[in-house]
Amino acid sequence: MGGHNVPRYFLHLRYPAPINGYAQDDEGDELPDPSQLREHVLETARDLIRHARMSTIPNWFVCTFEVTDEAGDTVLILPFTEAVE
Repeated sequence: MGGHNVPRYFLHLRYPAPINGYAQDDEGDELPDPSQLREHVLETARDLIRHARMSTIPNWFVCTFEVTDEAGDTVLILPFTEAVE
C-alpha cells in the first residue's frame, strides 16, 4: 500500500416513480478527507438543482444520492431536499 490512496466515492442518483430511474456513477469523486463527503454531496445536489435542466427529471427534490465507497458499501444516502438552504 502506498499510503497516499485517496478514497473515491460514487454518487449514484435515484429518482422515484413515475420514472423509477437509477443513474450509476462509474467515475466517482476523490475526496482526501472523508469528513467533507456530506458537504461535497450537498454541493453536487445544489449544482444539479440550480443548473441541470433535464426533461427526464422534472423535480430534483424527489431525487436521492446514494453514495458508495470503493468497496461498494453505501456510506451516505442524501435526499435532495436536504440541499435546500
